Amino acid sequence: MSFRSILWFVCAAVLGLNHNSLYGKEYKEHEINWEPLRKRPDLYQAYWAIYGDGKEQKTLTREQLKRSYEITETILKTNPKWVDGYWILGSTAFQWGSSYNDEKDLPLAREIFLKGKKATESCLKIDPNQPLCKLFLGSAIGSIGSIDGILASLKNAKTVEKLWLEVLASNVNYHFYPSITMQGSVRYGLGMFYRLIPDMWLIEWLFDVRGSLDKSIKLHREGIAFDGTNACSDIMLAVSLICKAKGDRKTPLGQEGFALLDKAASSDTENINLKLCVTDAQKVAEEPSRACGYTTTKQQDVSEEAVKKQNKS
Repeated sequence: MSFRSILWFVCAAVLGLNHNSLYGKEYKEHEINWEPLRKRPDLYQAYWAIYGDGKEQKTLTREQLKRSYEITETILKTNPKWVDGYWILGSTAFQWGSSYNDEKDLPLAREIFLKGKKATESCLKIDPNQPLCKLFLGSAIGSIGSIDGILASLKNAKTVEKLWLEVLASNVNYHFYPSITMQGSVRYGLGMFYRLIPDMWLIEWLFDVRGSLDKSIKLHREGIAFDGTNACSDIMLAVSLICKAKGDRKTPLGQEGFALLDKAASSDTENINLKLCVTDAQKVAEEPSRACGYTTTKQQDVSEEAVKKQNKS
């Protein structure tokens, strides 16, 4: 972590700042309406048997995530106006789909992300301003794009950027767990977005979006200020820093980036998604040319040559 980041955390602690009052903005905590689920005591008990009291991030299996999805889907069939249910479906689909990272399993992951996309689209038809539905709709579209290929999916990039910037600009936050918030998560997503979208005038001209490593680094730092660090937040900040440094270990950015990879690689976690970041951190450290196009789904080619080739096709 850089001196600047450390200084920020010290100042935040001294001033008594919390997740709901960062960056000069007061955030209102979203409150979930659980009433539709409570009307089904059997499913209510089954749902919370999966998640416990919700105070700690549990390591859920794919089977548990699938069951959680099925319970929420069942409740929505008789409560089709339950807005919270739709983003909960989107969130669960995102976690469930993200647990598949083997190349052979990506078609299945894509089907799951499509479920999340459909659910959050339904949500925004009911409440067009719901930020959690915007967060997970953008996540679903972005995850599908990572599977199909970032360059092949650029037609959807503006939609994702718009959704996530609207979440960023909102005065709403939500704690999925004490160390994972909506505002931290959207900064994590945008940090990846601005690294993976090429910083080229041609892309901006064709798709009205443009990458920026400076924006990427800034947003990842802000996300860590909201939620703290874990293996995935460390590796995502690291690859942006290393990409910006062009892989040079001797520059300040490069030094920070490789130190974060070492930290991520030595993390101890039972979470299936974080475990992937632990494994990948060592791979990127050994092959830093992967940094600019790294995703947990599959490696992306975002080089100028690839952009030109894609544009011709």
